[in-house]
Amino acid sequence: MAAFLNCPTELVDTILERVSFRDLAALSLASKKLHEFATPQLYSYIDLSIHRGNPRPIIHLTRSVFNNPELAKHVKSVRLRDGDEKIQKLYRGYSYDESVPEVSPPRPTDEDGMPEFIKFIKKTGLPYAHLWIDKLRIADFNAFVALLLSRLPDLKSFRIGYAAVNQFLGKLFQSAVFDTSNHGLSRFQQLEEISFPGPISVNPGKNPDFCNPCDMVALLSLPSIRSIRGWCWNPSSLPFTWPTDPPDPVHLTSLTLSYVHVDFLAQILARTRALKTLCWKWKWIQDTHPLNTDTIDLNRFVEAVQPIRDTLEDLTIGFEFDDMSWGGIEPGMMKALGTLHGLEGFANIKRFQAPLGVLLPDWDWNAGADPTRRLEDSLPRNVEVVTVTDAFMSDYYAYDEYEELDFVRAWLLGTASTRTPQLNEVCYYLDRNASEFEEKSYEPIKQIFEGTNVRYRIIKARDEKPWEAV
Repeated sequence: MAAFLNCPTELVDTILERVSFRDLAALSLASKKLHEFATPQLYSYIDLSIHRGNPRPIIHLTRSVFNNPELAKHVKSVRLRDGDEKIQKLYRGYSYDESVPEVSPPRPTDEDGMPEFIKFIKKTGLPYAHLWIDKLRIADFNAFVALLLSRLPDLKSFRIGYAAVNQFLGKLFQSAVFDTSNHGLSRFQQLEEISFPGPISVNPGKNPDFCNPCDMVALLSLPSIRSIRGWCWNPSSLPFTWPTDPPDPVHLTSLTLSYVHVDFLAQILARTRALKTLCWKWKWIQDTHPLNTDTIDLNRFVEAVQPIRDTLEDLTIGFEFDDMSWGGIEPGMMKALGTLHGLEGFANIKRFQAPLGVLLPDWDWNAGADPTRRLEDSLPRNVEVVTVTDAFMSDYYAYDEYEELDFVRAWLLGTASTRTPQLNEVCYYLDRNASEFEEKSYEPIKQIFEGTNVRYRIIKARDEKPWEAV
């Protein structure tokens, strides 16, 4: 042991990086020297399964950071995964109101550090300080998440589940970016990655807790940001007026956004320079926002992504509507206009994912199948991996699942070698038709790959655990 402790600090750190959290905790209690070595590793990566009804782990962690500010400098990553089974159902499309009950956790005491917490928040002088304190006093889980976050100056990665999405996150990031006063909160100068789902409610309302357009601008304005994965409500009108100077996310390489109107997306993409990965998911909820419509303009989307034409390598397109069993919206009310044919010229896209419903454009249910339409005309020419999904439904759509298979077969056997010569894998992602094909052992899907050299995978949405991917 003495020889190990006498090793150079860099070597000890490298060794301890490979030790499990449980063993690190045990080592930290073995000796004072080992405690000094293990503590930075113990706090560098915080990974918790969270429960809204039990904020105690977050409260204890926050108290430790307040009592020993040096610990905060060691924290590089915070990951808060949803542990509540009922909240995990939200990832399957269940309604918040139907599946997530309210909770009333025990209120924190002075021993938990409340006097220090309140003193710190009052000293910031922020306009939402009183609201923040009130939420802490009733043991609001999200108020403590925000308090912990506010004390982490060297944080690089922040990934949270539904339970941790809250009104204070947007306020914190806006204060960090737009408020030049000496409020004492972290400025998040080192933050490179942020990931958050949402909204937790089917209808987020006109003023969602997080994330509104100004919140998104704050995230885009962080100097080190490289990856944003979340959602954003649309501005009241377009074009959006930037609250300050337009953001300049020079390091941003990965962007995942849902709900964002294609014209607002175009404004955001026009500010990027190095984006390699884009995932855009349009979600329609009836009667919520004038820009949240039932019509998808594919031509406009192709125009919107033109600024990243030379850098984009990975593109995902998705569409969702509020499930009719919960929100009362009929899928037949959605429709698509135009085509994705302009993507053919995006020479650097290697990975591409989209619903079959938008790869087969210009829907006309009355006209039926059109033999001149080709799925491959909507694909980037140099694509290597294509994932097609069946997640999109509409009464305007002219094809059933077997007619869709015919289009995929025609592409693979007819034009794949010339139209998409770099293709090496196709993934068939089953969201709504898994049971339809499962009854036949997926033979209809497997058969379309017979006679080709293309690898294939069949993925079922119900087998995934998206809450673990936070």
